[in-house]
Amino acid sequence: MKLSELLRNKAFWFLDSLKGGKKRNHYNEIKFIVENPTAQKVIDSKKEKLQDILKHASGTTNYYKDYEKFSSIEDFPIVNKNIIRDNLENFESQEYINQPKFTFSTSGSTGTPFKVYQNTNKRIRNMADTVFFSEMAGFRVGNKLTYFRLWNAFEKKSFVARVMQNIVPVDVFELKDKGRIDDVIQKLSKSKSSNSWLGYASAYEEICKHLDQQQSSVIPNKLKSAVAMSERLNDYTKQTINKYFGTEVVSRYSNVENGILAQQPLGDKKHFIINEASYFVEILALDSNERVENGKPGRIVITDLYNYCIPMIRYDTGDIGIKDVIDDQPVFTEVSGRKIDVIYNTKGEIITINLVLLVNNYPELKQCQLIQKAEGTYHFKLNFEKEFKREDEFLNEFKVYLGEDAKISIEYVDEIPLLASGKRRVMVNEMINS
Repeated sequence: MKLSELLRNKAFWFLDSLKGGKKRNHYNEIKFIVENPTAQKVIDSKKEKLQDILKHASGTTNYYKDYEKFSSIEDFPIVNKNIIRDNLENFESQEYINQPKFTFSTSGSTGTPFKVYQNTNKRIRNMADTVFFSEMAGFRVGNKLTYFRLWNAFEKKSFVARVMQNIVPVDVFELKDKGRIDDVIQKLSKSKSSNSWLGYASAYEEICKHLDQQQSSVIPNKLKSAVAMSERLNDYTKQTINKYFGTEVVSRYSNVENGILAQQPLGDKKHFIINEASYFVEILALDSNERVENGKPGRIVITDLYNYCIPMIRYDTGDIGIKDVIDDQPVFTEVSGRKIDVIYNTKGEIITINLVLLVNNYPELKQCQLIQKAEGTYHFKLNFEKEFKREDEFLNEFKVYLGEDAKISIEYVDEIPLLASGKRRVMVNEMINS
């Protein structure tokens, strides 16, 4: 590590030690649990953490108060984004109403704007999760981190935060401009820092295709790690990043409202190591709330063991997965998110990012679906709470991505139906599906 990187690393842990070493304690616990899944101490600890959050939820929230005499987690109901969103005050723990809290908002891949609160200890736990799983991919605190994201859909980091955390934000929409990709590659090849990448799998794919088109040679670099998130990481991208940069990309399964749920290990593995240190994970049938056996697909339902502000018990993530055990380690052998079709802008260019993330900026919307009807013609289905007064702003924001000459219509609906799989398609191309 460069001196500046080493100083950032030392400063991170030194500041934590001044505050009682909470991040370090969480980090050590996560590491021990993930690396020793069959140890009796780990089994007992996970059982105790689960009982603690169930007792807390049933004893301090209005939503779970009828479950105080529970005998197991299966006595609790399945909840989802809509249930929590419509009953947020009832989910909030009475013990934490006047405590410091952190707000996290997302539309995820559901098209449903959604926010939750997290208590301070949960926030620290997430930080420790991030450090551990990032290290598992080859990252070290202090590395320069290039973060590929649709930044307009999320709160931007301040200049001071970017400098302190050594983060370089890159908006994935800018990668349509091949000059921007060249700029990213050039800076990486000239950098003397230990570099890491974090971002959408589609951003990496865009970079790979550009390099292939340029018939590029191997890029001189110090890329120490690369983590793909939010979208499926295909074999082409994984192999091509390794070809040009000599770095293995691993896929991370996470969400904004909870944190890191699972991540692939290094070594060209397909499975995801489940973060059982911070979550209790169930796989339930697609058409019922019965648990399915290992090796069979089902809905991924998680219980957050650390969010005491808004207890999320048996929370249906909306994703489908297959759980199994490999070398005594609980893993997902398959994870699939919601269906997103390829959408084209008015110039006929493929939009590789989930534009529905932009509805994070419109919390009054309950659901959103974008449909491409024809070339340059788009239709939105919106389900909103009360009255939607920002229609013009909404249309103008999406025209930045679809094209200023896009023909966009809006239909207000009471509900956007689910598919038979239980998923909701948030971006649909009727041209390719007709």
